[in-house]
Amino acid sequence: MKIICSIGPNVREKEDVDRLVGAGLNMMRFNFSHINYDLAEELIDYTKKNYPKVPIIADLQGNKIRISNLFNKAIKVEGNEKVMFCSENFYAKNWQGFQNETLVPIKLEGNFSLLYGVEKILMKDATMEFQVNHRIAGEELIKTVVVRGGIIRGEKGINVPGIDRKGMNLTSKDKKDVNFALKNKVDIICLSYVTSERNIQELKAYIGKLVRKNTEYKFPKVWAKVECREGIRNFEHILKSVDGIILGRGDLSAELDLVDIPKVQQQLISIMKKSKKEFIIGTYVLESMKYSLVPSIAEVNDLYNFINNRVTGVMLAGEVSVGRYPIETITFLKELIHKYK
Repeated sequence: MKIICSIGPNVREKEDVDRLVGAGLNMMRFNFSHINYDLAEELIDYTKKNYPKVPIIADLQGNKIRISNLFNKAIKVEGNEKVMFCSENFYAKNWQGFQNETLVPIKLEGNFSLLYGVEKILMKDATMEFQVNHRIAGEELIKTVVVRGGIIRGEKGINVPGIDRKGMNLTSKDKKDVNFALKNKVDIICLSYVTSERNIQELKAYIGKLVRKNTEYKFPKVWAKVECREGIRNFEHILKSVDGIILGRGDLSAELDLVDIPKVQQQLISIMKKSKKEFIIGTYVLESMKYSLVPSIAEVNDLYNFINNRVTGVMLAGEVSVGRYPIETITFLKELIHKYK
């Protein structure tokens, strides 16, 4: 089983890469939702020169919806408070008129009307919830009531179950990131929030266009990250178009009922066994080890089942990128894989 590690604030120097690889890292993932091009270029170049057998994954943001960075503050909201969400355009023009109210701009590549059909807005893997109670279409404004509160800040991810993603295409940010990934000769480009094979076809067409224009570029493997209801529904069609799939359980927990995720996960593992393509389980793998040297029994049990089911790999995200014990977490995972294989 492969150990995929996300590169984040804990990895700033070349020596950090040495430590991760030494602990057992097999694949390196760069999350393009939060990318520093200069640092990423330096770390990719160092890894390719010193660890050529470690594949590099460029994980594109895809159609992830976020709090706009126009919202340059952090506020705490609690149950029953009123919060209004709006378009970036509305916020830029009107924010001064809402000094005594909580107005939050949403970064969305597409028409704001895509949000008009949703009943709730979620954040932080569904631990925060806002119930929609009024939509003002002409003003690109949605009024909500807080069900479960927390901290709202710019760039925070949002889940909106029920949003119609059919008309969403490869974003301008993703296109810029694809250019960077090809220039730096990454091995795998993974598109997040894939809902259908059309998303993958569009990505491949764009990669192909760039590769034909630049003879130094090589066509990488293409993966899909499945993390929403439509992606699960169209899973087998998506699988036909890609070299591998990452199951993003964090966002998926906001798209499906939590109790349905183990069943869905097992169904997908059964499908992947027959395909012989790469299947990576991501998010909440060893979450407790972000702050503790000891994992939970549930996490160890999960990993035992993944190894027994011959899942290709697991992806450590916050455990490595921001956690207190990245090396210990990778070492523990490596030892567990060796013990159970």
